[in-house]
Amino acid sequence: MKSAAIICEFNPLHTGHKRLLDYAKSVADKTVCIMSGNFTQRGLPACADKYARAKHAVLAGADLVVELPTVFAAASAENFAFGGVAIAKTLCCDYLIFGSECGNISVLQNCANAIDLRENQQRVKEQVASGVSYPKALALATGLAELDKPNNVLAIEYIRALQKQNCTATPLTVKRDDNFNAEIATAGEYASSAMLRKDPSLRKKYTFDYVSQDIDDDVENKYKQMIPAFMSVMSTSQLALTEGVTEGLENRIFRADKSRGYEQMVSEIKTKRYTMLKLQRIMLNAVLQITKDCVIQQKQNFPQTKVLAVKRSATTLLRLVKDGTDPVTDRADKLYGALTGKSPPNFLPVYDD
Repeated sequence: MKSAAIICEFNPLHTGHKRLLDYAKSVADKTVCIMSGNFTQRGLPACADKYARAKHAVLAGADLVVELPTVFAAASAENFAFGGVAIAKTLCCDYLIFGSECGNISVLQNCANAIDLRENQQRVKEQVASGVSYPKALALATGLAELDKPNNVLAIEYIRALQKQNCTATPLTVKRDDNFNAEIATAGEYASSAMLRKDPSLRKKYTFDYVSQDIDDDVENKYKQMIPAFMSVMSTSQLALTEGVTEGLENRIFRADKSRGYEQMVSEIKTKRYTMLKLQRIMLNAVLQITKDCVIQQKQNFPQTKVLAVKRSATTLLRLVKDGTDPVTDRADKLYGALTGKSPPNFLPVYDD
């Protein structure tokens, strides 16, 4: 029996994700989704809780959905990929499937090899220090245009993680060739998750009724309303320990005006080097007490994961799961529960085929 892993967020699941799941079914007997929990790479709460999104994945074709712990789910591309690949390796997956703008594994492999050259790593650091975004820095440092695309960057990090962890899963990519992006709604076949969160009118065409009914359009605003008050009681010494905080950023965070809301607070902290996305993750890290030492410890003790949903016909896969949870993910779940008023199920969600 061959199995394929998909590292994902499904925030929310849409027709493009369904295409990826369908492709996985064409090359493997079972599909395992390694999915972010209640908080995502944006450093913000997911638009639906993790059990609802796991159900969406199963209804769309997944056989097993396990959780990518919060330390990795709300992290940079490198750590996001590290966590997902570590779980895929534990589950003995034969394939790792992901989307990319490039759509060519050989090209992505060459890019991964180019990044790992010592001289290019130094050039990337210099470009990022100058205020260039990470994807753009990769492209400038290596001379490879493919690296200036977000899904290509994540795809390359998956390949690098496979190599570093000696994971034998074969990487396969599906080309993202439709004419959509995160900012503009088009008449194309697919729309991004960002657009579906932003514009509910697009959901009828680009996602599914069983997804739309579970989307919470208020959870992100509720989260943003509470963060400034929390940040106002943190000391610079506490902030300095937070994952992602470097080069005196704790002082900018400490000095920022917390009285005029989340967006104003983050805009005051933002610099060329610290993008909005990176700062959103840092704010979440502070709230969930994700320190630099915490990340190191979780990497050393990983991988443990939690089963979020499984098809009855795939329950044999459960024997491969190293079941467990961690304090950070527990804190994330309690925070999400406080924001939404929802409680997790007290049983393993098993779905019939």
